[in-house]
Formats: sequence, structure tokens, C-alpha cells
Amino acid sequence: MRIFGWCFVLLLSAGAPAAAAGLTLLSPASAAPGAAQVAAQFTAKTGIAVAVGGGGREKIFAILKDGGSGDVVLLPSADFANLPQISGVAPLGRIVVGVAAKAGSQAPDISTPEKFRAALLAAKGVAYADPAAGTSAGKVIDRMLSAPEFSGVKRVPIQGLAVGGLASGKADIALQMLPELTINKDVTVAGPVPAAYGAGVDFSAGLATPSEQAKSLIAFLTSFEAAALWRANGLEKTAH
Repeated sequence: MRIFGWCFVLLLSAGAPAAAAGLTLLSPASAAPGAAQVAAQFTAKTGIAVAVGGGGREKIFAILKDGGSGDVVLLPSADFANLPQISGVAPLGRIVVGVAAKAGSQAPDISTPEKFRAALLAAKGVAYADPAAGTSAGKVIDRMLSAPEFSGVKRVPIQGLAVGGLASGKADIALQMLPELTINKDVTVAGPVPAAYGAGVDFSAGLATPSEQAKSLIAFLTSFEAAALWRANGLEKTAH
């Protein structure tokens, strides 16, 4: 399933108050399902329409560099150090890395750290985003697999989505951000990497346009009111 290049447009409901202007929320694909639902909740509450778009990390960077449309930006927290034009950065939560096999095959048993490690060591190939591409998930996974206990794992860095390694037959296990896997019908999801390995990426939200409407959106995105929707879509709220 292709999950980049999407754009959800959330319109005002018939009973919602009209707004003079809408907002654009830029989000990477890993946070897109939750972003769309939380933005819809914000629209229902405030009457402010929100268009949710973005795609890959590089695409969002390009949009911001070229002065494209964007009021609020969701990205891995570490990325904001390279975006001095973004203000009001607030922690959002953490998205964990998931484990998947090709659809139709049996998902590996990863119910304990020991079984997860055994599954990776037994795999003919473990695909994950090439860390050289700069993706946060790729770096996190590469760091985990660099531990001595995973020294026998047959690593398959992939340019693009890790599930591409399953489709090509180069790997029989893919490690990728969990929300991206759960919406992909071409894979069987085993679940998240056991928490003992800390395989996750912290996300934050920041202001590309410091308008009052944008500030109200970022406040809602990072509120505990929105936490249940985020959690249902693979992002665990950061306590603050």
C-alpha cells in the first residue's frame, strides 16, 4: 500500500461555526492516521478546517524550505534542530517500531525480548530503512541491531519503506514504524518491538505560522484530550 503523497482534507461539519481561514498540518506518514483523526476532532470542536498533508520526511523539509503551505508541523523531535524557522515546539509522544512479515505468512513470535531476538537471528533477512538516508526510524533500528546480541542478524537496509524488502524477497521480516505497518494490507503485523529495546521515535509539533489559530491547533494536538486518539493510532502521549 502506498502511504506517501496522501492528503486528507477535513471539512467543517454542517453544524460547526464557520471559520475565516483554515490551517495546514504537515505530518509524516507514520503519524498521518492519528493526525487526521485528531485534526477532525479539533475541527468539530472549533470550526476551524484543517488540511492534513505531507508525506516523507524529506518532502516536508522541501515544503518548508521552498516556503510552501504549512501552519503546524509534526516531525521526529530531533529534526527540529535543523528547522530554526519553526517556533513553539512542543513534545507530542512516541511512535514505536513494529515487526511485520509478508501477508499470508506466519508472523514471528516476538512476545518476549528473547523470542524477538531469536526471530531476527533466524530470518533470512531483516529489512529496515537505510540509516544513511537520515530517517529517524532507520537510525534507531540500526543502533539496536548494532548491539552484540544481534550480531548474527542478516541486515537489509532499504531505500524507502522497509516493507519493500518483503515485496522483493530480500527479507522475511521488516522493521518499520508501527502505524505504517498497521494500515498496510500487504503485510502481517507481529506487533511492536519489545519495550526492553527502546525502539521508538519521539515526535513533537511546531509552529510554521505563529497565528492564533495555529497556536490553538498545536495546543490541541499536544493536549491530553487528544491522547486517546493518538494512542489508538500508535502514538503514546508524552507526559508533560
